Amino acid sequence: MAPNITEFISDGFEALKLVARLSWRRNVKAWIQVPFGIVLILLACFGVNALIGFSSVSFPASVACLILLFLILNLIDLVIGHQRTRALVSIIDIPAGWALRYINLFFTPSFVLLPLSDSITATEVGKIIGVFLVGFLVMFAVTAWLVRGLQILVGSTKRAITERAEEMGAENDAIPLAVSSNTNFTSTDTVSPIQEQELAVIRDARDPRESPETESPPPETIASTIPVQQEPLPLTRAQIWAAFINRNLDLLTYSAIFLFIGIPVYYATGYAMPVQLTFNVLAYFAAQSLPVRWKQFLHPVLLSSGITILGIWILGLIRGNNLDEILGAYKTNTKYIAYWDGESNLPLPGAGDIFNSVLDASIVSLALPMFQYRHELKSHFIPITIPSVVLAIASLFGYPPLCHSIGISPPISLSFSVRSLTLALATPAATNLGGNINAAAALAIMSGILGVLIGQRLLTFLKIRPDDYITIGVAMGGNASAIATALLLVSDPRAAALSSLSMSLFGIVTLALTSVPPVVEIIRGLVGL
Repeated sequence: MAPNITEFISDGFEALKLVARLSWRRNVKAWIQVPFGIVLILLACFGVNALIGFSSVSFPASVACLILLFLILNLIDLVIGHQRTRALVSIIDIPAGWALRYINLFFTPSFVLLPLSDSITATEVGKIIGVFLVGFLVMFAVTAWLVRGLQILVGSTKRAITERAEEMGAENDAIPLAVSSNTNFTSTDTVSPIQEQELAVIRDARDPRESPETESPPPETIASTIPVQQEPLPLTRAQIWAAFINRNLDLLTYSAIFLFIGIPVYYATGYAMPVQLTFNVLAYFAAQSLPVRWKQFLHPVLLSSGITILGIWILGLIRGNNLDEILGAYKTNTKYIAYWDGESNLPLPGAGDIFNSVLDASIVSLALPMFQYRHELKSHFIPITIPSVVLAIASLFGYPPLCHSIGISPPISLSFSVRSLTLALATPAATNLGGNINAAAALAIMSGILGVLIGQRLLTFLKIRPDDYITIGVAMGGNASAIATALLLVSDPRAAALSSLSMSLFGIVTLALTSVPPVVEIIRGLVGL
């Protein structure tokens, strides 16, 4: 007899009750602790930005807070000891770990907004691509070899090998960072995976012999249970539904917001942020769900940006808007700093403004892996510092005249000088030089994506050992900035710490030089301005 509607409704409520019981801790973190922590980080950035405003220097508050947090944690560690500092870091890591896990998502607005850039000829596009690719390969190789040479010169290679050998025995002292390598949208937890024991209710129904902690029979019962072939108890329909919802909780949550909040608000009031933000997130989940071998060519930032442009364009066409109007609603240039600064007549923020604001929290959060590997940063200061400074000077004074000499327009030529910076630093540096801001953002993000796609292959081609985390970190951080650092957070956290420092030093030197008027005049003179 087919189940009636009452049974379906009853099973649905039972599934929801089971999901609520299994995931309430996760949801408290996701929707209360993380937003509260992100707001606190942004408040700190707002305060630092206000202090910077009293000076004549243009410097991003997020990078300043990154440096301040790193220094403050070191000071606290000296004063109250390592164990108490670990407890403090574990609290900071609740919002910071989330911000680092989804840092790639927050880079997507730079590509979504590319259609708003001034049109350029196909010939100039070809020249830009040529300089971009050749420049990346050359600068990456020079950075890697320079780091290797400095390690040999100062004798840090042997120290690095010793540290790597000792690393396995020191893992218990590491400060835990909530950075996950999960890529499937069915498991993209907003904060942390559901604890195994919380799923025991569902698993026990599948096989009562299994231990909730290990999903397998206790060791002493293996011999007696193997010969006995018993059919596991079937899951009830409510348990099957609960398991599905748990696996896809984020996907279902954002889909519900998109359908039942975003779309009605958009078509009733014209306010696009809820529908565009949730669609952007869903596009990112879809891009992340691709097999790893596909993502070697289709980076989630690029793919999700393309899906987002197409999706919000279709949604806007239904309302009769053109692409410029749609993308104008996607980013209205209303960030948290402007709101909290009390500026009047500000438009409501768009999805791009929300992502750009949270990106500041992600940049600040990079202080945590830097602090975790602070001893390595101190030991290898010279191989980190000198290549970063050399790379900054070479980019500022090398790229603009090269680009200008082959016919690339002056604004884009100037934008090339900040191509390897993280977005938070590339934008003000390009502004100081008078470069094309959209081009600078696209070049900066593409450098990061290219580093993720081919960085490891380049290092192998250059004969860099996989355990040489110093060269890996500096080469990736100096040439591929925060996107490559996000990759290293998963594959090699120690290299990620060096990558963060290299990225920061490179950006700080570049921004400092572009804040000096005589230097700016010299660089602009190289492109005929």
